[in-house]
Amino acid sequence: MFQIERTVGNSQLNADGRLTLGSSIDFMQDCSIFHIHSLETLTKYLDANNLGIYLVFRQIDIVRIPVFGEHLKIKTWIYAVNNICGYRNTIISDEQNLPCINTYAIGVSVNSETERPVRIPDNIIKTIPLCEPFQMEYLPRKIAMPQKPIAIEKDISVRKYHLDANRHRHVNNSKYVTIAEEYLPDGFEPTRVRIEYKIPAKYRDIIKPYLYSTNENIFLVNLSNENGRSFVVVEFSKDVSRPLHDL
Repeated sequence: MFQIERTVGNSQLNADGRLTLGSSIDFMQDCSIFHIHSLETLTKYLDANNLGIYLVFRQIDIVRIPVFGEHLKIKTWIYAVNNICGYRNTIISDEQNLPCINTYAIGVSVNSETERPVRIPDNIIKTIPLCEPFQMEYLPRKIAMPQKPIAIEKDISVRKYHLDANRHRHVNNSKYVTIAEEYLPDGFEPTRVRIEYKIPAKYRDIIKPYLYSTNENIFLVNLSNENGRSFVVVEFSKDVSRPLHDL
C-alpha cells in the first residue's frame, strides 16, 4: 500500500465550494504514479524497454465530496496483475479514515513509441506486491452505449492546457472527465462515474462530444474523433437511494 496526503485548497474547488471531480482524479493519479515509481524493479524495466502504463478504465464511487481545508489521505495498491494488465484500488479518505471516494482502475503496459500493449515478463511481475481488493461493487470495463445521442455538442480543439507530461502530448486523464461534466444537466450530481479510455487525444485533435441518456439518473458522454472513433466514454450515474452528503 502506498499513501500520500493532500489538503483541499481553493484552486481545487468548484462553484459550490466542494472538491472538483477533476481534482480528485489528479490526487489519485499522483498517488498511483508515485506508487509505480516506488516499485524499483518494475520502474527500471519500464524505462529500459521504453514502456509506460496507460490507464484504460476507472470506476469512481463517490460517498462524500470533500470541502475546503480538509486533510485527505490518498491510498493506493495493486490487487491483481498479469503480464499485460494491472488492477488497482485508490481510496480518498478523510482525517477519520472514512472513505470519501472509492475507485478501481485498470492499467495496461504499452510501448511508448508504438502505443501498443506489451507483455511484461513473469520475473518482473513477481516483484509487484499485491493487497486484498477493496470491498466495493466492481462493474465491467466496457460501457454500453445507447444507439442515438440526445445532444451533439460543439467541437473542441485540444489545447496545451489539456495535456499531461507524456511526451506524446496526450490529453490528461482528468481533463476528459472535466470536459464531459460540462454536458450534464444542471443540478445532476453523480454518485458513480465510469471512464473507458480508448484512444488518446493529442494536441490539436478535434473532440466531438455526444451526450446520451438511458434515464434521468444515467448520462453518458462520448468524446470521439472526427472519424467517429471514441477517445473516451464517460458514464455518470446517480443512485437515488444513496444521496451525496457533506460535512
